[in-house]
Amino acid sequence: MDSIPSIEEIPRGNTCRGVNRFIIECLPTLTRGRADVSLLDLPCGRGEFVDAVRRFFPHATVRGGDVRPPVGRPDLAEVDLRRPFTLFAPAKFDVITSISGVMEFDNTLQFLETCRRHLKDDGWLVVSNDNIATVRDRWSFLFLGKVRRFNLLVGPDDPTWKLVPIQNLVRILHEAGFAVVTIRYLSVKPKDWVWMPVAALVWPLQWIYLRSRRSSLPVTMRRAMFPFRSLLMRHYVVLCRRA
Repeated sequence: MDSIPSIEEIPRGNTCRGVNRFIIECLPTLTRGRADVSLLDLPCGRGEFVDAVRRFFPHATVRGGDVRPPVGRPDLAEVDLRRPFTLFAPAKFDVITSISGVMEFDNTLQFLETCRRHLKDDGWLVVSNDNIATVRDRWSFLFLGKVRRFNLLVGPDDPTWKLVPIQNLVRILHEAGFAVVTIRYLSVKPKDWVWMPVAALVWPLQWIYLRSRRSSLPVTMRRAMFPFRSLLMRHYVVLCRRA
């Protein structure tokens, strides 16, 4: 008999610590506790998250896609997500996850619109991304011209990532036909707490600025996008419904 999986055994994968665990803990709520849900992970890397979801939801249909998936995995499709794609047709999915993936594509709007076409009418999209607005990132940009995650010097064969700040991602999600429900900031290391005094000084000024700006965004969304946690946490997860 297979042992019951432990939440502590969820692999970190190619993202920040705690992100995969948070998403898996959210799945029962997103799917209303159904056992026969379907999930598509894009990009899926080597399939660590796909395998973790399958361990916790053995009756679920879990698939993934990436430009170079592991060989011999029919549940992981080879796909270039920078272009319009069709995967596992005609199936549509209850949940699509894109964990630390949106910074890899030149056309984020096109990617999200294609994801929407692969979702059921009441489906959920879960997107996570690196937070580049911490006080540490701002300090680094002030003196070095770079944020922590992205290098200034990039060679011809080096990987590159696109800067997608939270305000831009929320706007693109809306344009792609999604309604943002929850934004959650995650992942902090002990050395990040050193910046707490600076964050405590920055936060009141930032909130006054956010409240006073003219914008169609309601105050609740401004608070969700830029909570105090955003000045310290390294990553954020956005839960969206198909509008």
